[in-house]
Amino acid sequence: MYEITDDSARMPLYHFVTGYLPQNTKAPELDDSNTATALRADAEWTGEDVSTGTGVTEDVLGIYLSYLVAIGFMPSPQASGKAKSLRQTVLSKVQQDALSKIGGRGGAETVAARSVPSA
Repeated sequence: MYEITDDSARMPLYHFVTGYLPQNTKAPELDDSNTATALRADAEWTGEDVSTGTGVTEDVLGIYLSYLVAIGFMPSPQASGKAKSLRQTVLSKVQQDALSKIGGRGGAETVAARSVPSA
């Protein structure tokens, strides 16, 4: 059994296993008013007011999923019925080299092992 002391690197995570998270967790208030103000001001230069945002569309989500499949983070989803097929994301040699220098699911053990043509 490990002893957790105040100087332990695990101490900030201690409350995750000892408390009732939904009731005890406090989240910060999120405020995007400065961003919206800056985007409205930018409309003068771009001619387009994007301050209200568009949210995440199916196309944007498809781009995210395609990248996660390309780096080996997740398997390709299986299309069924009327589902859209996932676009093909090709990682360049530079991207593959950069990803080979990091750890985790996007690191060398997954990306370098994949035969992805360079773009």
